[in-house]
Amino acid sequence: MRKSLLFAAIFIAFSSLSGNANASGHIYLLKGLANVFSTGLDVLDQKLIQQGYSATVHSYLYYEELAAEAARLQKSGKGPIIIMGHSSGADAAISMAEKMKTLGAPVALVVTFGPTIDLVAPSNVSQVINYYFGSAPVAKGPGFRGTISNVDLSGAADINHLNVEKIDRLHTSVIAKVQALLGHGRSARITRQGRASPAAAVQ
Repeated sequence: MRKSLLFAAIFIAFSSLSGNANASGHIYLLKGLANVFSTGLDVLDQKLIQQGYSATVHSYLYYEELAAEAARLQKSGKGPIIIMGHSSGADAAISMAEKMKTLGAPVALVVTFGPTIDLVAPSNVSQVINYYFGSAPVAKGPGFRGTISNVDLSGAADINHLNVEKIDRLHTSVIAKVQALLGHGRSARITRQGRASPAAAVQ
């Protein structure tokens, strides 16, 4: 009886460790204009890292370089790739996914906080979550077979374009989606990837 219980405990512990070790993927967070108005992405980045995920924050200006980097990760078996952005960074998140399409790489999830223009999801994206205000919904592009959740926040008294990426309950929802896609994160002591890349991640 004792041996059975011991083996069961070892099996559960091993399974838990294996699940963490197998967690994969990388999350790119793209800041908006001048890296000034998107500080909530820094907070979300830290929350993701504390959960054990590989996540980095960047200026939206570097989306093309980041797309090339992300495509390399995906093709080398280090996906799935998730892209998030706020304001101009939200616009660039879709542009980054489009660039990855030209490079033959899929994107598991795009999350946009307050995009400034109407956006079209390319066919290499599996899921889109778009938090917007009255206009600028994300539409399906040619060949798109994924899912799009356009969440209009116009009626939320405490949320506006300048703080949408800072709202805790939206962070919680996004992290839950990441967990559903990537599983449980690895050790919280994970080091960030890509900090020395030419895409110049924002510190």
